[in-house]
Amino acid sequence: MHKWKNGIASRMIREMEGDNTPEISQVTTPITIWVNGCFDIIHAGHIELLKYARSVGDRLVVGLDTDERVQESKGPTRPINTLQHRKSVIEAIRYVDEVVAFGSDDALRNAILWSQANIMVVGEEYRGRVIGSELVKEIKYFNRLYNLSTTSITSG
Repeated sequence: MHKWKNGIASRMIREMEGDNTPEISQVTTPITIWVNGCFDIIHAGHIELLKYARSVGDRLVVGLDTDERVQESKGPTRPINTLQHRKSVIEAIRYVDEVVAFGSDDALRNAILWSQANIMVVGEEYRGRVIGSELVKEIKYFNRLYNLSTTSITSG
């Protein structure tokens, strides 16, 4: 059998010969990364978190809290931007492959299961209290950069 770059020629020859069965080495499952949060006012810390998360896998899925869930956790003046606006911004970031919304802890767990995430990337400040951590193989923590947070930006 011919061996050329990435086995393309050998696959083409097998297909011409009628053998369309993929080799075991050709079947790979992408490593999916899960990140979730409000992502209300995007700042450099968010971008670095998403950039890092994408660097540890092949597919990045971002979970967004619904507007009601953000209000419950951050107060009545939040979110600044609606879910639809926050979703549009996150979808435009090149590191992100998919965006899903969730409104409860159960919905968050279901979204993580749906995504088939292998790894969660979580802010260091959430260590020990990561909802859905039991659903993934690994958790990677990310240290806050530049001491930025949407809460400090909006209250400062």
